Amino acid sequence: MLRLVYMLLFSLIPGFVAGQKIYRGIVVDSASMTDLPGVHISLKRTTRGVVSNSAGGFLITARPIDTLVFTAVGYHAVELPLMFQEDALFILLRENKIMLREITIQSHRLYPNKIEDRTKVAPPTLSKVQMFESPFDYFWKLEREKRKLTRVIEENNRTQTFRQVITDPDVKTIMMEDHHIDESTYYNLIEKFNLRHPAVHYFTDPDAIMEALHGFFEKNKATNKID
Repeated sequence: MLRLVYMLLFSLIPGFVAGQKIYRGIVVDSASMTDLPGVHISLKRTTRGVVSNSAGGFLITARPIDTLVFTAVGYHAVELPLMFQEDALFILLRENKIMLREITIQSHRLYPNKIEDRTKVAPPTLSKVQMFESPFDYFWKLEREKRKLTRVIEENNRTQTFRQVITDPDVKTIMMEDHHIDESTYYNLIEKFNLRHPAVHYFTDPDAIMEALHGFFEKNKATNKID
């Protein structure tokens, strides 16, 4: 008799395992118990799935041997084996909280005024090809002075943005107020900045120049030392 019972049980298991059924349920937040819409419910190791509705409810067809996977942005994923589960499921998802270290956000004022185009035109000078054609004219004193002036004008044109920013009275006010320094310290730091950061002289973005100034002042205002 006992043997017959075992045989009946084992004969029922394959049908139980293979048969599909409809599972219905609701997904809620584990802390607030509020409904969670947009939760993705899928059968593990398959591409089949559904999404919970505006009330957190869902319907899905699965086998008792399947495992449901619940995923939602900002929540820990949950895997639920359906073996021995009821047709009605109540799923609690726990919020995935990431604790960040406390940070301090500082904002600095950037360049408040418009950059003017102060480009100057250099005087025409003899080229090196013309030097061979007319060496006397090329090395003539006036021509040499014109070449020097040309180099100065070209350098001024390349650094005109930096010079406008660095000599603007509004920039002086901003730097002194933002970094709580006096006028003497301001000029001391400006001098050191100009000596230590020549690459900034050729920046064409006034805000980038201001950022470089703020960074230098922030690091050096306390000790007033060269960066």
